[in-house]
Amino acid sequence: MAEAFGIAAGAVGIAAAFTACVDCFEYVQFGRHFGRDYQTDLLALNCSRVRLTRWGQAVDILNDPKLGRPDATAPEIRTVKDTLYQILVLFADSAKISQQYKLGATAGEDLSVFSIDSMDSAIVALSNNMRELAIKRQKSSSILKITQWALYRRSEFKSLIEGISSLIDSIEKIFPAPQAQVTLVRQEATELHDQGTLELVQSAAEGVDSLLQNAAKEVLSGHRYLNVLVKGKAQAGDAVSSDWHGRALGALGASHIYDGVVVDNDGKALIGNKYGGKDFWDD
Repeated sequence: MAEAFGIAAGAVGIAAAFTACVDCFEYVQFGRHFGRDYQTDLLALNCSRVRLTRWGQAVDILNDPKLGRPDATAPEIRTVKDTLYQILVLFADSAKISQQYKLGATAGEDLSVFSIDSMDSAIVALSNNMRELAIKRQKSSSILKITQWALYRRSEFKSLIEGISSLIDSIEKIFPAPQAQVTLVRQEATELHDQGTLELVQSAAEGVDSLLQNAAKEVLSGHRYLNVLVKGKAQAGDAVSSDWHGRALGALGASHIYDGVVVDNDGKALIGNKYGGKDFWDD
């Protein structure tokens, strides 16, 4: 396996590999060849970073060597570590391509990059929000000692974001943590403060982070519960707890739609909402 930023694959543990991956997102810049569309690409990259940190927190990667699964085998753990390392390789390859592009640039070619001053204020606020969330989940400092590099061609960005998404897909399949991830993504969605921000996220997350895209869509449109028959106990939508701190998912005014919901005499159902307090299943 190729070295990434001078780090051999066997030289890092799984937690250090994860932290380094999260850190790499910080170093990517966009050349002015991208035009104004670079803002959408930047948000897509941020969505990918948040998705990776969400999974990491869901499996407690920084503290649990078994990633939340006591029966996890050594080959499974090694596969996840190798996959995280491969994300580092993608970033390292991107940095090399950037350097080669600069070396081959013609005289007078614009190699400048976009800065915060070039961005819409709403994009800046959202980008900073996502960055802070990822850094908070990352917790420890990275082992990387690298400088920023720029993407100059959209094909390079597409290759990078698609490669990262595919690799995150792989580790989520080996160590799934759907309940924890859903709880976390709903918390993420409620930190977005207005309709415009949610719409930006819904668009940027397409093809990159389906959980975040659906969570943003849910906040914007509310739930639809049609032809539901409950026998026993059932939960459909929302809940959260442990213990909830933040706005309610319906804070934008989107209402739920109920049609044909039937609960048996001995049944009990939570169908939408409830955020903090006693867990529905504790009764």
